[in-house]
Amino acid sequence: MKFISKFDRNISVLYILTIVVIVITSYFTFKEVINSYNKSQHQAIIPLFSIITSEVIRPLNVASFMANDPLLTDFIEQEKINKNELLHYLQRLAQRYNMLTFIALEKHNLILDSNDKLISLSNENAEWYQRLKSQNKDQFADIGNSENPHLYFDMKLVNDQEEFLGFIGVAIDLNHFANKFKEYSKRFGFELIFVDQNNDVMLSSNHFMKTDSHHRKDETINIGQLEWYQDLLSQEGSYQITNTIVSVDSGERIISQMPIQALNWRMFILAPPVSQQDEYWQLFLTRIGVFLILIAILYYIFINTVDYFKNRLVEDSETDFLTKLPNRSFLNWKFEELICEYEGICVVIADIDYFKVVNDTYGHVVGDEVLKEVATQLNNNLRHEDISGRWGGEEFVMLLPNTSSKKALEIVERLRENIANTPFKVSSSNHQFNITISFGVCESTTENVSFKQLIEHADIALYEAKNKGRNQSKIYKD
Repeated sequence: MKFISKFDRNISVLYILTIVVIVITSYFTFKEVINSYNKSQHQAIIPLFSIITSEVIRPLNVASFMANDPLLTDFIEQEKINKNELLHYLQRLAQRYNMLTFIALEKHNLILDSNDKLISLSNENAEWYQRLKSQNKDQFADIGNSENPHLYFDMKLVNDQEEFLGFIGVAIDLNHFANKFKEYSKRFGFELIFVDQNNDVMLSSNHFMKTDSHHRKDETINIGQLEWYQDLLSQEGSYQITNTIVSVDSGERIISQMPIQALNWRMFILAPPVSQQDEYWQLFLTRIGVFLILIAILYYIFINTVDYFKNRLVEDSETDFLTKLPNRSFLNWKFEELICEYEGICVVIADIDYFKVVNDTYGHVVGDEVLKEVATQLNNNLRHEDISGRWGGEEFVMLLPNTSSKKALEIVERLRENIANTPFKVSSSNHQFNITISFGVCESTTENVSFKQLIEHADIALYEAKNKGRNQSKIYKD
């Protein structure tokens, strides 16, 4: 209460000082906006690297791992292979890395993917096979599958004698890339464009290639077709693009590029430009007028909400954060109030049996859920005049005014049985368990009695219940 009184005396002064500090610091804040903006651009690069690693480099590494698996090479060089075993291999990797896997075998004239799609090399959908086989490269990135466009990472399969065996690799749904890039673009305002060694756009955050026939043809877009790229080349005069401002859709963007050496790709980053400092001053002068008007309104609102927060402060100080039951401080105060109103009272201590085992076995999160459920049961099954609260740890205390020990025993026995029959589920598994609770009951008149004394007597009864096997209720006897 002393703290609250002091808070009331100084709140107006603190509020005015806060406003003055805000106005002064606003000057320095707006002055540093450009530097902060530049820093934010650099910070945006960190998640960009993460996206490239997880969505581009990682699939390529998985494909490389599959292509260099010696056990797989030995398996496919057999005269006859078990397609079910091969499918199981592909599906296991597909599930582990959350991507489509496939294999194309020259010797066995088949193409098989982890979705159990099996075709021969002569099938028209296998057009890509001969096209990639004829090229003098070991790895490829290609967009295919007209029904459901994917980005394919193809790796040539060879044996120890460097003899060509076929292709193996992975594929990522273009919708997956779209979601990742859109999320990044929405967060940082960047646009991303990935081009291959031929300057054909492979991926983009604002437009995704479609397939035509079984390999994209008419849908191919070369970055040279984009107007901003032509403006960029005219300014830079070479492909060594650094940070250059160009017009894009009647706006401006800072264009930079990053090589992706593993694929021999380049990534172009189109970022919003840093605003001019004069514009920030205009923003500051416009907003400061509105800000000063709002000060008076905020001051009025602030003063009127002080009482509300003050009352909440008192309430929070008397409530257990986890169970939302009254805490020990409140129970002590409530006891003094009850003994002035009633002639008799029962004090009950409840303790969860083997609660440490619950925490050790299932974790403290599950233990907290148990405490909240027990608190709910205690609170919902008492009379209006009764009070239940958390005493500490796994102990709870109930105050039952004008209640005999016999009647109190009936109440707590009902509670004990309800709790014992309540299953608790572990969210991380299908496992469930039950708990039990023990009660100690102490009845007394309210004349010349202390809360501490009744708690000690109820605790003795609780100790007896624990000593005789737990999951039971005992009444204190002199």
